[in-house]
Amino acid sequence: MTETVVPKRIGFRSVFVLLISVSIGLLLLSKPLMNTGLAKEWSVFLATGISATAGLSLILLKIEGPVENASVKKKRIVLALVVSFAISFILAFVAK
Repeated sequence: MTETVVPKRIGFRSVFVLLISVSIGLLLLSKPLMNTGLAKEWSVFLATGISATAGLSLILLKIEGPVENASVKKKRIVLALVVSFAISFILAFVAK
C-alpha cells in the first residue's frame, strides 16, 4: 500500500485528540506566554499553533495510519506545522 501525505479519512478519535491537545495547550501555554510580555493575541496565536502542531503531528504520524517512509513523515510534519499556524493566525488575528 502506498503512503500518502494526507490520510484518506480522519476518524472521530483523531478529532477528539486534536480538540483535547488544543484545549490543554491553550490552558497551559497562553498564560505563561502572556507573563513573558507578549500581547494576548500573540500568546493565543503561539499557544494554539504549538498545541495544534503537536496534536496534528500525533494524529498524522501515529493514529491515522503509521508511516515508515521518512520522506512522508517529514511532509506530514510540515503539513501539520503549516496548517496549524495558518488556522491559528486566522483565529487570533483575522476572525475578531
